[in-house]
Amino acid sequence: MRRLLLTLTAATTLAVPAAVLVSTSAASAASTVTCKKLTGTISSSFTVTSCSPKVKKGADKSASGASSALASGSGTLTWKKSGQTTVVSLSVTSAGQGGCRSGSSEYDVSGSVTGGTSTYTHSGDTVSARACVSASGSLSLVKKTTMNL
Repeated sequence: MRRLLLTLTAATTLAVPAAVLVSTSAASAASTVTCKKLTGTISSSFTVTSCSPKVKKGADKSASGASSALASGSGTLTWKKSGQTTVVSLSVTSAGQGGCRSGSSEYDVSGSVTGGTSTYTHSGDTVSARACVSASGSLSLVKKTTMNL
């Protein structure tokens, strides 16, 4: 039993640095857009708003997409004014309540931009967010966090 415990401890110690290296290299592609607000429902659609940087006056500041498509691992966001698109590939994990209010669950989103017609985002940009889903299915960001893409 003691031998098994020592083996697991050694394997865990070796695995942690490898995970850190993978995480560091995956995060090397910068995000070009930051959005401060997430609204919508888990059963239909979502919208991200208060997005920057703004390329020019009157530029797109929000984008929407189908929640179900993103939950499946990939989807398309359509920028409101221009109609341009950002295609993303995502993975979603649950952190339980995490940083969300009581009765809500936190879902951590990570992935990358894989294409689209948007001049705001670029293929390879990192996608990340900490989202809350309420008991009624409403979406929001964890307080004091942003969605990056």
